[in-house]
Amino acid sequence: MTAQTNPETRYKFIVASAEEAVTVLRDRLGENAKVISVRQVEGAGLARFLRAPKLEVIAQAGSSEPVDEPLPSPAAEAPIAAEPASEQPEPLQEQTAPSLKKNTDHADDPARILQRGGLTDTMLARLRAHEMWPKITRLPLREALTEVAVLLRVEFQHHPKKPLGNCVAFIGTAGAGKTTALCKRLAMDVFFKQKRAIVLKVDLDKANPSDGLAVFCDVLGVPMVRSVDDIPELAGDETLYIDFPGITPDNQTEIDAMSHSLQSTFAVSCVLVVNAAYEIGLIKQAYRVGASLGATHIIFTHLDELMQCGKLWEFILAQELTPLFLSCGQNIAGDFDETVFDAVLSRTFPAVGKEVATNEAEL
Repeated sequence: MTAQTNPETRYKFIVASAEEAVTVLRDRLGENAKVISVRQVEGAGLARFLRAPKLEVIAQAGSSEPVDEPLPSPAAEAPIAAEPASEQPEPLQEQTAPSLKKNTDHADDPARILQRGGLTDTMLARLRAHEMWPKITRLPLREALTEVAVLLRVEFQHHPKKPLGNCVAFIGTAGAGKTTALCKRLAMDVFFKQKRAIVLKVDLDKANPSDGLAVFCDVLGVPMVRSVDDIPELAGDETLYIDFPGITPDNQTEIDAMSHSLQSTFAVSCVLVVNAAYEIGLIKQAYRVGASLGATHIIFTHLDELMQCGKLWEFILAQELTPLFLSCGQNIAGDFDETVFDAVLSRTFPAVGKEVATNEAEL
C-alpha cells in the first residue's frame, strides 16, 4: 500500500538504476508520481571507481489522473534549483531506497583504479615492483586497495623524519602560499604549543611585502625584523622563521641569490612550500629548485582546490623532504592538518578507511 503523501511536497530518492526508480516511486508515491529531476551521483575519491554511480530522483506524488511520462535522462534534466520556486516551498524529504540488488566489486586491475585516482606512473611503478604486488592483484578490489594503503603507510613510517631546529627558512614559487603557510606555523607554535618565535622578512633583489605578515606578528606578539643584523640572540625555546620572496623557477640569478642569503642566515632547515593544485610537472620543477637550495621539509597548500590527492603520494614518500602539514584555503584562517599521511590517505581511499590501514600496518 502506498504511504500517505502530500502532492505539493517534493521527495528525494537515491536509487541504483532507472528501473529501481520506477519501482520505488510507484511503491512510495503511487502510480501517478511525477518526476521533477534526475541527477547522477558518484562517490568521492576512489569510491567512484569501486561502485556504479547512483541516481538522485526528485519527485512528487501525482494527481488522480494517470500521466504516462518516461523517466527523464540524468544528462538532459536541469537541476531542481533552476526551477521557479513556489512562495512557500516545502523542504525536500530524503529517503534512501532499499537496493534491489547487491553491490558487488567489479573485477579490475588495481593499477588502473589507482591511476584513475591520481597516482602517478612513477608511484605505480614502485607499487608494481613490491614483492606483495602479485598477491594484491589476486585479491578482490576493495581488499586490494586496503593492502595498497598498508604498503604506503609502512613505507611512510620507515622514512626518517628530519627535525626542524631553531632557524627555519620558508621558500617557494610565487603564488604557492608561502607566507600564509609560515603564519599558520607561527599560530601552531604560539597559540597551541606556547612557544616563542621571531620572524625575519628578507627582500633580496625583489620586494617582499610585509604588511600582512607584520600585522599577524603584531597580533601574536612575535617580533619581526627586516635585516640579519637586527635578529636578537635566540633563547633556548625560541625559533627564527625566515620568509623569503617567491622564486621564479627558471631564473637562476634569483636562485643563486637566495642560496647565498640562506647561507648568511645560518638556516638549519629549509621548508619548501608547494601549491598542491599545480600540474605534476610544475610540482616536480618546484622540487628541483628546492633540492638545489637544500630544502629539508615540505608543506602542500591549496588542498581545497585539488581534485585528486593521489598525485601527492610520489612526493610524500620521497625521502628527501619531510612533510610538515597540509594547508587549505588562501588565508591565514584556513584549515591545516599536521597528520599528512592520514589526511592524504582519507582523500585517496575514502572507501577503504584509514583505520584499516593503520591497524594492519601496526601488526
